[in-house]
Amino acid sequence: MTEPLRALRVRTPRLELRLATDDELRALARLAQAGVHPAGRTPFAVPWTDRSHLPGFVEEFVAHHREHLASWSPEEWTLNLVAFHEGGVAGSQSVRGERFAETRVVDTGSWLGAAFQNRGLGTEMRAAVLELAFRGLGARAATSGAFADNPQSARVSAKLGYRETGEETVFPRGEPVRQRLYRLERARWTSPVAVELEGLEPALALFGA
Repeated sequence: MTEPLRALRVRTPRLELRLATDDELRALARLAQAGVHPAGRTPFAVPWTDRSHLPGFVEEFVAHHREHLASWSPEEWTLNLVAFHEGGVAGSQSVRGERFAETRVVDTGSWLGAAFQNRGLGTEMRAAVLELAFRGLGARAATSGAFADNPQSARVSAKLGYRETGEETVFPRGEPVRQRLYRLERARWTSPVAVELEGLEPALALFGA
């Protein structure tokens, strides 16, 4: 059912975002094991990197990506694109939709390996999926969240035109953490980089677009 997604490519001047093969997902898992954030904190509501030292982590990571494709439906989907930079894996950029045909709202999440951070790639990869959402799928808004102690993510949101809409409390490691919430309306969106969409049309029905 999801085979048309394999042909989807989202390209920026420095990145290509697409679904990855199992071997590429294993390389991405090893990139995560090499470091994504300081050990003392997590930027993720689900602290999946806490398991990165365990022997079965790499195969768990691959299975997680497979499961999102296996459970895909136009009513609820998560597209986990892998960001490739200079031919190798650099991180992951997801875009999610729930009842997208009705709401026309998507949510995004991402991470970069430590070696690829602080180079503007996070902004570029989020811009890529926002173009996919707004220009490609006809979304009317995109949402995102960032922990109060994660200024890097908040800066990306501000740079791309999001507005802060409130906050919520999450418990990634059992302790309360404030998460700021952001929303970007289509009317405010202008991509700061050129984005090329390839292979989207055959997959549109899968998104409820």
